[in-house]
Amino acid sequence: MASMEIVSMLNCALASAFTAALAALCLYLAAPRQRLWPAALGRAKFLRWLSVPLATGALAAATEDYGIGPGLGIVLGGMAVVWLALPHVDLWLQRGKPQKA
Repeated sequence: MASMEIVSMLNCALASAFTAALAALCLYLAAPRQRLWPAALGRAKFLRWLSVPLATGALAAATEDYGIGPGLGIVLGGMAVVWLALPHVDLWLQRGKPQKA
C-alpha cells in the first residue's frame, strides 16, 4: 500500500512540474524578444494571462501533497528548466539566419 502512495505523490509532482513548465512556456512566448514562435506575439496578453492560472494550479496541486516549501520548489524547478532551455533552443533554431539590426 505504501508503494501506491509513493507512486501517487510522484505523479502529482510530475503533473505539477509539467503544469508549471506550461506556464513558463506561456511567459516565454509572450516575451517580445523570443523568435521561437513569432505568431505568439500577437497573443502575448492572453499568454501572460494564461500563465497565472497554470502556475497557481501547479502550486496548489504541489502544496496539497508536499507542503508549501517543497511545492514551491517543484513549481519553480519546473519553470526554471523551461526558462533555461528555451532561449538555447531558440538560438539553435535561428543559427545561420541573418540577424536583425
